Amino acid sequence: MSELPDDVDPAPIPEPKDSALGIVLDRGRVLLGRRARRSRFMPGNLAFPGGRMEPEDRPGTAGAFERCVSREVLEETGLAIPETAWYPAGERTTPPIFPVRFRTRFFVAVAGGIPLPPVAPQPQEIETLAFEDPKGVLDAWAAGRALVPPPLLPILRLLVTLTDADPSRLAARIAAINAAEDPVPKIEFSPGVWVLPVRSRTLPPASCTNVWIPGGTTSVVIDPGSDDEAEHARLLRLVRRRADEGSPVTSVVLSHHHRDHVAGAARLAQALGVPVLAHAATLARVPALAGAPTRALVNGEVLDLGGMRLIAHHTPGHAPGHLAFYDEERRLLLAGDLVSGLSSILVGFAEGDMEDYLASLRRVAALAPKAVFPSHGPPIPGAALAAAVAHREERERLVAAALNDTPRALQDIARDAYADTPEAPAFLREMQTRAHLVHLKERGAARPEGEDLLRWSR
Repeated sequence: MSELPDDVDPAPIPEPKDSALGIVLDRGRVLLGRRARRSRFMPGNLAFPGGRMEPEDRPGTAGAFERCVSREVLEETGLAIPETAWYPAGERTTPPIFPVRFRTRFFVAVAGGIPLPPVAPQPQEIETLAFEDPKGVLDAWAAGRALVPPPLLPILRLLVTLTDADPSRLAARIAAINAAEDPVPKIEFSPGVWVLPVRSRTLPPASCTNVWIPGGTTSVVIDPGSDDEAEHARLLRLVRRRADEGSPVTSVVLSHHHRDHVAGAARLAQALGVPVLAHAATLARVPALAGAPTRALVNGEVLDLGGMRLIAHHTPGHAPGHLAFYDEERRLLLAGDLVSGLSSILVGFAEGDMEDYLASLRRVAALAPKAVFPSHGPPIPGAALAAAVAHREERERLVAAALNDTPRALQDIARDAYADTPEAPAFLREMQTRAHLVHLKERGAARPEGEDLLRWSR
């Protein structure tokens, strides 16, 4: 992604859909299902059973959420739990890091020794089912052997300490956790790596920039890309919570210079009394940092955060000074705008370079990261890096195929090359097409007519 032109409105944050989930207990264990790996939402993650409200639940009427959770639990697990057996346990709303969001009511019930079916009833949604030991799940998550959605983590930690099995009192305690977390949640996809999506002027379909806060005994804030007053206040609250949990922020770090990554950097650095770190090419392009101390990062430099080491990799292409940060021990890549969890990355502004971008993707793909944490959208698997290279190469083939011996207008070439994505804004298609055409020109496969790069031939 990249910064949004001033004359283009930002994408709206997706409206959440109503849903319900059930925390089903049996003798100290909790029912968890592994979401299908092809699921659009949190694939491969362990989750409490549940799902979105359907017309048959009679939305808007009394008991709709209880009917929803009973129906979903029956469909996904085969357990028939009456609507009257559920205890309400609060509500959470999916943060805008995801393209699909839910406003979810939590409920608690006791299974009472009812056996699970030998095979999950809906393997296309839930691949496996089991009553799990909460501590074992947390240990597996901490070791990188299990994926757990962030809202489940504080609930599992509560269940580990549980001495009172009364479901009504447990539900009240979970409701209190949800009420405290929902406004400024601790979103932690991997131990020590927090994130807060903030509203920013970024390109659609994204509406937010992910502000990553990785660390051990100290932490850094990567890409505070919003200058909105409310978003700045939310980020400060989370940073202070991070410090209260033993990991004070020691610097603000920038992946590159685009506005949706740097808009709040100077203000946050000044509020915390810390420097801004970035590649020299980024610092030279962000005059708004005047007043905040800065230091240039170089390729291969290690940020030692006390229990976490991030290696800076210079990855130009999307921007000249672009940096990605790799945690070698956990095999996690904080990717900035190398890839997105929502769409393709734009390499179309004046300083973008497709050859550099593809080379950068190939270099970080060779690191073989297990997971990639992008600046826009949810975490994605490491294989997405090689997939991004293949996608760019195929798109360039389509751009080349749209050329004729006689010059054609850029907008016509873009229309043909992006015929499979008619919903994409025309200005984005044309900027990306121009980047591919320049790349083809460097290899003698495309020729511009004039210096304005608006007409091309092969």
